[in-house]
Amino acid sequence: MTTVASPCISLCQIDAPTSLCKGCWRTLDEIVAWGTMPDDGKRQVWAQIEQRRVQVVFSDPLVE
Repeated sequence: MTTVASPCISLCQIDAPTSLCKGCWRTLDEIVAWGTMPDDGKRQVWAQIEQRRVQVVFSDPLVE
């Protein structure tokens, strides 16, 4: 059985305006819960991360 990989890239800084980690794009609640979250929940977080990245990049073209 394969577990879902963490999105953490060891750049742990919360962006005040968005309340998201600058490295992994997760909320503090998602970061705290990750270790006990079921794989389905982790996949949902990954989907939300992708949506967040798209929203931020399209709203601010200087963000990568």
